[in-house]
Amino acid sequence: MRNRLLAGVALAALAIPSSVTGQWVVGAQAGLAGFAVAGQAPEGGSYGRHVRVLASGLIGYRLGTSVVLRVEPGLIQKGAGVFYDVEGVEEPVDSLSLNLDYISVPVVGQVFTPGGRGFVTGGFEVGLLSSAVVATGDADEQDVKDLLESTDLSWMFGAGGLVRRTQPEVSLELRYSQS
Repeated sequence: MRNRLLAGVALAALAIPSSVTGQWVVGAQAGLAGFAVAGQAPEGGSYGRHVRVLASGLIGYRLGTSVVLRVEPGLIQKGAGVFYDVEGVEEPVDSLSLNLDYISVPVVGQVFTPGGRGFVTGGFEVGLLSSAVVATGDADEQDVKDLLESTDLSWMFGAGGLVRRTQPEVSLELRYSQS
């Protein structure tokens, strides 16, 4: 039901890794993610995209010179909205919002280009639902966590590059994720 574009415009994907020992990489990252719902919208309505925040740590192990296997445990917010056309109002009205908070554990393979500046990523993510709230246009909120699956499994792929190669390294990455 949830088609998520984790445009992990990890815009601030401050993957700030620094080598602990020769092969280990540790760091932190933060970013923005856009989420949408797929499927047939209710009559007179449409689905809207929400932009949320994500933050995580990362620990990786370098396999050779160009491959890093990473685990990125963290917190991610997801959500979407339902918009309805209201007579006499030009723009659709945001009538319902679903806000989900997950503790996520992505496992990601990162492969660097020969020059070491660019990279591609791919992997999967297990998310554990920690909170789920539906909010209506009049600010009424209802906890719906018990009505949803407690686990979310997604696959992902992305690409990015190092903005700064000296320690601490800083990278910028875009990711797509699908549940």
